Parts: sequence; structure tokens; C-alpha cells
Amino acid sequence: MTLDAALPRWDRRERHRVRVSAAPEVVIDAAERLTWHEVPLFRAIMTAMPALGRRSLAPGGRVLDTFTDAGFAILHRDRGEILVGAIEGLSARRPMVTAAGRTVEEFRAFDRPGHIKIGMNFRCVDGELSTETRVQATSAPARRMFAVYWLAIRAGSGLIRHVWLRAIRRRAAATPPARRSAAG
Repeated sequence: MTLDAALPRWDRRERHRVRVSAAPEVVIDAAERLTWHEVPLFRAIMTAMPALGRRSLAPGGRVLDTFTDAGFAILHRDRGEILVGAIEGLSARRPMVTAAGRTVEEFRAFDRPGHIKIGMNFRCVDGELSTETRVQATSAPARRMFAVYWLAIRAGSGLIRHVWLRAIRRRAAATPPARRSAAG
């Protein structure tokens, strides 16, 4: 599993899963193509998030694009998994460090103090779609600062993940039957 390679150790972790009835490549494609129109509750929550500048999220915009536009990078993609990551400073003096162009190994090795590394995946194996988020702080002060934030957002984050997974499952199920069951 690529998330294990990117963040083998973490300070915070969240994992959710749903059953799906489509080939892994169809499910991962659905995760990449999902639009804000398909997840109105998620869209409303994210529009209010200060980290995204409280910007308007176009209904036709892709959810994953919002994350990559905000500094996340696709670190890995194959037929059954997509992994995105971000490295974020926890003060104005430590802005977002782009993960774009980094390999999974470079992402894992980043250790500049005062940052957090965030890895999030969607993985489809044996009829199960899961998403897992791992966060690792690069220093004790960063770990303490993020712990407060995590406490504030954890319940809402879990709700968002459930909404997101169900919408991906719906999109994958709406794929034409010949393609939905195709083996890669």
C-alpha cells in the first residue's frame, strides 16, 4: 500500500470504508472525477473552511482538483489507489511546501521542523473502497498545534469522509455496466 510507504508512522489517522460493486479502476476514476455538485453537504462545509480561503466551490468543479489547487499533490496513482499529499507549515513564517514533483520517498523523508505532512488515499481492493488520512508532525510544537486543530475538526472530517465515499460509490455505480465490471 502506497500510503504505508509515504507515511509509515503518523500522529493522527482516520480511516473509513464502503462496499462497492465496480472494478477498482472504475472506482478510482470516479474518485478523481467526482464534482462538488455530487456532494452538496461536503461542499457547504468546505466553503466555510478558512484553509480554503472560504472561496466559492463551483458545483461542476472536481473535488480532488480543489485539494491539488490548495497545495496537495498526487504522489501516486494506479488502477486501485490514488494518493495525495501535502506538507504544510504551521505558522505564517512556514507556508505550504509544495509536494508537487516529489516522489513518495521524498515526501516521506521531509523532516523540516514546524510542519505537518498529510497523506490521504482512496484505495479499492476486493470490493471495498477505503479512504485513509494520516498526519505526521515534524516537531513536537507542530504536533501539539495540530492536536488542537484535530480535536476541533475530527467529527466533521468523519462525516465528510462518509459523504465522499458514498458519492464515489454512486458515481462508480452509474458507470455503464460493461465498463463498471471490466477488469484492468
